This record gives sequence, C-alpha cells and structure tokens, in this order.
Amino acid sequence: MSEPPYGGRPHSPQRSGRPPYGASMYGQPPSHGEPQRQHHYGHEASYDSYGSYPAEPSPAGDLPLAPIHRRAGARVMDNALVAVFGFALILPIAIGALGLDSAGSKAKDEGGVWTWPIIFVLFTVLSVLPFLYEAVQLAVWGQTLGKRWFGLRVVKVDPAGDPLDVFTAVWRPAINHVGYQLGFFFFLILTVKVFDFAAYGLLLVSLGTLVAYLWAIWDRPLHQSVHDRFAGTVVIDDRVEWE
Repeated sequence: MSEPPYGGRPHSPQRSGRPPYGASMYGQPPSHGEPQRQHHYGHEASYDSYGSYPAEPSPAGDLPLAPIHRRAGARVMDNALVAVFGFALILPIAIGALGLDSAGSKAKDEGGVWTWPIIFVLFTVLSVLPFLYEAVQLAVWGQTLGKRWFGLRVVKVDPAGDPLDVFTAVWRPAINHVGYQLGFFFFLILTVKVFDFAAYGLLLVSLGTLVAYLWAIWDRPLHQSVHDRFAGTVVIDDRVEWE
C-alpha cells in the first residue's frame, strides 16, 4: 500500500467545509480525469494556518543551501577586512581634518571619548564602508571576498537561483549594514549626548541585530537571515553543482 501524501498525514478535502486543495473557492474542483500538479523539491510540505492544507514549497528549496558555519565564517572575514582597512583609512583622516590631534582642541574635552568625530568614524567604518564593500561585489560577482573564500554565493529566490540584479545587490547590504546600524547609532548618540537611560535601547537594538543574523539558523525552508527575507535572496553553496 502506498503511503498517504504530505508526510504521512491523511488529507481530508472536506475539512472545515473548505474546497479541495487546488480548487477555487468560487468555482468547481477539477474533474477526476484531470491530472493534478504535484511538486517534489526534496523538502517536507508545509501547512498553512489551518493546519490541514499544504502550501507549495519554494522552488528555491532545490538549491544547495550554504551551511550556517561557513556563512558565519564568511561574515566574520568580511567584517574583519572592512574594519582593518576602514580604521586604517578613515581614522587618520578624521583626526587630522577635525583637529583631534591639535593642542587644546575642544573636541578632546566634550563628551569624553564619544566625540562627534569618533561617532562619525565609527558609523563610516561599521555602516557606510561595509555597505559599499558588499554592494559593489554582489552586483559584479554575486559574492564578497569572504563568501568567495568559503565557497558561497548569493542568488535570488524568485526566479530560483538567478544572479542578483543591481537593485537587489544594493538593497540587501543596505538593509544589512545601513538599516541595522541606524537604530544602533541613534541610541548610541542618545546615550552619550542626552541621557544614560538610552543605553537600554542600545542594548535592545544590539540584541535585535544579532537575532536578525541568527534567524538563518531556525528559518525554514531556506535558512534566510532577516535581510535575505526582505531582499528575496538566499545564500547557496557555490562548490556544489546544481541545475
């Protein structure tokens, strides 16, 4: 006897008075002689909020999804490269141009360490440079230096596996590096310039950013981070051949 469809769960077309799967709520169900379309993507069928009618799995489920540990390694490598070259390039320019190295500079005494030039340098190194670094490489190659080293590539979810267009290549790092960082620096400025209680907001935003990255661990079926979901992208294993 063949196994029942959809992971062994019996399918009841008449549950809750809803029309059979594949039929319109305003029309007639397909005739018994008409073959019904089936999808096989190598993943379990997911169920909608009613718990009985299966939703179609994403076509991108057939792509060779990248392992989480290699994605983490690529992210750390990219961030380290940007931080090293960013601080080496931006910090001396900011110190010289804004007079932090001059004797008696007021910038040294106002706000302690967190002067406006330092905040500007941090925002440039942690947000603007990573955005430019990733957007240009994704638009040209679909992978950063870190992803290239770890054998990963970013592709579109729909159409599944298509290379990134320029808009998507820019939109993804814009969410990742600019969107995530705006909240962080907003509360950082409030904390050091206005009132100390904003540090709680800084902590919450930092935790939220971490969760946005870690979302890929438990996301199903494509293991997308929050910025991947918004951009409609997925990270694949570029060392695996696929069609």
